[in-house]
Amino acid sequence: TKTFPPHTLFCSAFKLVEANYKELREAILFLKESCVMTNVVEMKVNLHCDECIRKILKAIKKIEDIETYDVDTQLNKVTVTGNVTDEQVIKVLQKVRKTAVKWDQANQTLFPN
Repeated sequence: TKTFPPHTLFCSAFKLVEANYKELREAILFLKESCVMTNVVEMKVNLHCDECIRKILKAIKKIEDIETYDVDTQLNKVTVTGNVTDEQVIKVLQKVRKTAVKWDQANQTLFPN
């Protein structure tokens, strides 16, 4: 039988573990990305001037994991898609002193802000 020095065995075992670790890490990242839920959040926000729109866009861009966003000035509607909740959008809009409520097709009246 052939014997190997301990460091050779250790290095071989380390390389095997390292290769498997890289594969496992890639699999975990793939699963994590595929499990991200895409939500569509639609909010009614009073968009009365360009400065308001600028502040709203700046605030929305800070939300993590968003895919798209849109501001419709005619409908006073803000739409955000991605791994985001209604509460997250409302919270960032409150930070720029904007009131936001969930979009409701039946209730399209303006509110003060």
